Amino acid sequence: MNADAPKREYLDATRRRQSLLDAAVDVMLDDGVEALSLRSVAQRAGVAHRLVSYAFGSKGALVSALLERESARTIARVWSSPMIAASLPDALREALLAFLDEVRADPRRFECMAALTATARLSPELVDAARAEAEADRQEIADRVTRWRERGGVLEADAGDVVAAIQAAANGLAAWWLASRDDERAPRVVAMLAAGIAS
Repeated sequence: MNADAPKREYLDATRRRQSLLDAAVDVMLDDGVEALSLRSVAQRAGVAHRLVSYAFGSKGALVSALLERESARTIARVWSSPMIAASLPDALREALLAFLDEVRADPRRFECMAALTATARLSPELVDAARAEAEADRQEIADRVTRWRERGGVLEADAGDVVAAIQAAANGLAAWWLASRDDERAPRVVAMLAAGIAS
């Protein structure tokens, strides 16, 4: 045994999985979603391939765990601010601008997660994980709309329709901004989306 070799910190199973998921994110950010594999994660984490295989079992399970964790983190950041404005168009505008600010803060991460989600939707093994991600997002938006209504916000349209429209607008807004990076036009686009949903 080499006395000079650095000692590796012991991680319990939960912390080890989180560390490996961190390495998976790094692989995607640096090399793209197509580079994600159990082997590339092991190399990035500096561990044996068998350790990643033991932790996740398959690439599908790794991707599913990654989608679950990253979408939960994103949802917590993106939809954490309450809808404050009394009028629905103003409340929606504020919510979509806050969402866009999160996209702008880390565009590469949003691009990678969008690519990973798109890949998951096309895979029979991963389609349920992609649906769960979308459902968690929808539920968080629904909770936000409910809290807004409890503070006196008036909603004349079906709440489920409004929630679906917000989710669709946010997804489209992210895709548009990532492709265009048009910060000058963004506030006007957001205002039009908010007005359209409110009407």
